[in-house]
Amino acid sequence: MTATDVLPGIQSHKDRLNGSQQQVVKSQELQGVSEKVPSAINEPPPPSQNADTRPNGGFFAWIQVVCSFCLYFNTYGIISSYGIFQTYYESNLGYDPSKASIIGSIQSFLIFFSTALSGPLYDAGLYRYVVSAGSFMVVFGIIMQSLCKKYWQFILAQSLCVGIGGGFIAFLGPTVLSTHFTTKYPLASGIGASGGGVAGIVLPIAFRQLQPSIGFGWAVRVLGFISLGTLIIPVVALRPRSKPASHRKAVDTTAFRDLPFIVLLIGNFIMLLGVFTPFFYVQSFALDSGIAGEELSFYIIAIMNLTSALGRIIPNFFSTRFGPFNMFLAMNLVTFVIAFGFIGVTNLPGLIVTAAIYGFSTGSVFALQPVVVIRLCPDPKLIGTRVGMAFCFLSFALLPSTPIAGALQTRGGFTAVWVWTGATTAVGFVIMSLSRGIKTNWKLLSKA
Repeated sequence: MTATDVLPGIQSHKDRLNGSQQQVVKSQELQGVSEKVPSAINEPPPPSQNADTRPNGGFFAWIQVVCSFCLYFNTYGIISSYGIFQTYYESNLGYDPSKASIIGSIQSFLIFFSTALSGPLYDAGLYRYVVSAGSFMVVFGIIMQSLCKKYWQFILAQSLCVGIGGGFIAFLGPTVLSTHFTTKYPLASGIGASGGGVAGIVLPIAFRQLQPSIGFGWAVRVLGFISLGTLIIPVVALRPRSKPASHRKAVDTTAFRDLPFIVLLIGNFIMLLGVFTPFFYVQSFALDSGIAGEELSFYIIAIMNLTSALGRIIPNFFSTRFGPFNMFLAMNLVTFVIAFGFIGVTNLPGLIVTAAIYGFSTGSVFALQPVVVIRLCPDPKLIGTRVGMAFCFLSFALLPSTPIAGALQTRGGFTAVWVWTGATTAVGFVIMSLSRGIKTNWKLLSKA
């Protein structure tokens, strides 16, 4: 065999070796790449960006419910407690009913209206500054109220300072809870909202027991210290689970073409023109009609707020089964029927029962209000915008509501006041029922 015969065999052997080496190198390269890039077969796919990761419970989530409770305590609780100041300003300062109620109506208006102003700050991730600034203004306003002697001073301190500060923190409770809860959100929101009812019990009783012995100034300062103690909790512990993905629009233009949403707001607006009236005037009614003395008439407000606290929890629990819109309308129905019932009250037991039922039904209405707005929102990304738009619009109903009732009392007595309350809540109920019908295509048994 010659050398020329051997060379092709050697060359082919080298080619096979080189080919094997190249295959080994390629397989090693592929293996390295596979270690860097997860295999679709061997490793689970990444979670979807749209997956709902809210825990729907847990220790930290329920801490946020406590924070929401404290925020409601110092916003809606202040609104529902204004009746004690309405009576004091009429009896001790000589203000007529309409003039005294203007202080509370401006405060209520600003608590609703200012939510639209503070919402963009929250969406920018500045929630800590929002809750701190709002809490400071509420406490500072109450302390300044204790020093007031003239009408314009009450407007500045109690109406403007407390109102704007309350508006900064009023929306934080339901908004933060929506980042922690899914199916349990109505219940969690109701427990948080019950803080408004509890404040309506604690604050009037504290003022009533302290004012005769230590005077108006120090009694109000004690209320300020109570607010300070309860607001420290959300300032320290309030945490949304996640920052908003993007800055929220100030206005959602599609809402103006959303007929169920528009009809709901119109009905809500008319309802709010009268729904707070009994909280402002029930004590004066009991005194002027001779149904109860000064001591017992005062505790009627506490009874209303006690049942209001229960009303913010119990119906919310059942709303997960029957639908929040359905429960909202059912409680509105009870509200307007009982509002007319005040006309026929002539004795103390009747007043206590009527006030208790009214407190329960309105407590549920207040707690379910934002839940229903969220229910009608077509896109979760627009929830903050829709809620802000709704409360900004509804705030204008609170501005004339109690002064109108005060003027009616002066001219037509308390019968005119109760007719006003019943009529506004009844018309509001009918219009909001139309909103549900449009949304559900008029299906009576729909779980709306």
